[in-house]
Amino acid sequence: MLDSVRQFLIEIITQLLAVSSETVALVVLLIAGIIVVDNFDLISRRKRKHSGLAPESIAVSIDGSKALPVKDYISEIQGISGRPDAVVLENGYLIPIERKPLAKKLRDRYIAQLLVYMRLVEEFEGKKPPYGYLILGPNCRRFKIYNTKKRQEWLQGMLEQMRAMLDGAAPDPKPHPRK
Repeated sequence: MLDSVRQFLIEIITQLLAVSSETVALVVLLIAGIIVVDNFDLISRRKRKHSGLAPESIAVSIDGSKALPVKDYISEIQGISGRPDAVVLENGYLIPIERKPLAKKLRDRYIAQLLVYMRLVEEFEGKKPPYGYLILGPNCRRFKIYNTKKRQEWLQGMLEQMRAMLDGAAPDPKPHPRK
């Protein structure tokens, strides 16, 4: 039994030594390629997780990207304009995303900015986004902000106040009681 195992191992070693150096180089190159592709995949998954986006999201536009187009939305009709940090395609809807890397908590002004983007996307793309994402802080906490009628009415009130101030109306400050 020991002789047959020894004979088998000698045969395998002899056959491996008979393999050309080109074949060995090809196998080594193939293994190195698999390792590199696997590492890129791992890095990609980590970045997607860190971005706060769902895996099924397809990026359509990212501000600052050279690979994806960036679109400025300028509405003469509504008198507003903006450029979301990103736009993704989810469930057939274009969803605007606003990233606030230094923010510590959710603020009304962030929500208002995202609601403006939702209005602009609706006007230019023809389909009302049901929600948008606010991604806050270095840990990328993701908040889903729904595009409701009540929120849009709140935004419209703020826009009307701003337009009145531009037309000369006195501002109506409402400071926080503790400030």
